[in-house]
Amino acid sequence: MKHEQNNKPRLLALELTRRCRFNCRHCRADAGAEARAEEMTRDQWMRILDGVAAYEKCVIILTGGEPLERADIFDLIGHGRGLGLRMVMATCGYAIDDVSVKALQEAGIMALSFSLDGAEARTHDAFRRTPGAFDTVVKAAETARRAGMRFQINTTITRTNLAEAPRIAELAQRLGAYCWNPFVLVPTGRGGEMADELLEPRQYAELLADLLTIKSQSPIELRVTCGPQYARLYREAEARKPKMEGMQQAAGARPAAFVAPNGCMGGRGFGFISYRGDVQTCGFLDISAGNLVESGYDFARVWEGSAFLNEIRDVPSYHGKCGRCAYGRVCGGCRARAYAVTGDYLAEDPICWYEPRITP
Repeated sequence: MKHEQNNKPRLLALELTRRCRFNCRHCRADAGAEARAEEMTRDQWMRILDGVAAYEKCVIILTGGEPLERADIFDLIGHGRGLGLRMVMATCGYAIDDVSVKALQEAGIMALSFSLDGAEARTHDAFRRTPGAFDTVVKAAETARRAGMRFQINTTITRTNLAEAPRIAELAQRLGAYCWNPFVLVPTGRGGEMADELLEPRQYAELLADLLTIKSQSPIELRVTCGPQYARLYREAEARKPKMEGMQQAAGARPAAFVAPNGCMGGRGFGFISYRGDVQTCGFLDISAGNLVESGYDFARVWEGSAFLNEIRDVPSYHGKCGRCAYGRVCGGCRARAYAVTGDYLAEDPICWYEPRITP
């Protein structure tokens, strides 16, 4: 398949480590206290950043595990910024204080993300299997806000915390987040033990409808990850709006937060590099498109030439209703959830309730 310009990643997550002091139930990385033997060195990560920057000046999401467990983290941030990459970080929050936030800002971090999986300590701490985790994240968010560091709140939605979603959205706003980003559970990694927490199609449909309502009323941004059907619902809702309202929106009356959402961006606008150097569509689909250490750190060659990635990009080849859906290129279904549940990454998204019209 010929490479298309719009397949270049706008967002690229780097799994710097699988070390973490938390023991979260859903952790796709199965992170723990010890470093993995295959964890890449400072120089290897710098060569990867060099290769990425030569190909595309995208947003780099430093993730883990907990990125701040690496002693060389500030070197890596500074190297990326020096290359013209926009550096952000996903952190558990336990290493965040006034000193570390200032150091992150000076190194070049532009924004942080924290995770809250409950509207109160009881739910969040049980999810994270760490007493005090809720208070830790709240304090970290307050510290970031005090320092003027932009941050978003991420939430993994399961059957257990589904009812708390509106209150978590309100909490994110009160804490000063610029964005609330719910993730719909993909049962992989340690999260594979939570398969019974996967939303049923009816619950999933109701959640996405609720998120549309929250988005319309919220003063902060709302993005949805691993919930690509949201993109279809958003466009259908927009199409139903009265003509006059549409004219007002075209004239600029609508706030900037209302941007048409994307469906699954994995392998197109989003990519992931594992702690071993494997290029993946995302962190939830643990299939390597090629290893950067083994390929001479040539990110462009792996990203454009991988047969696996080009198969993922070929939406009409998807199986089941995803392959015949008129919204295939808008939504795409969740490839990682399809793989986790069925073993086939081209299968239809197992929690999608939509029965598509036959495409022409």
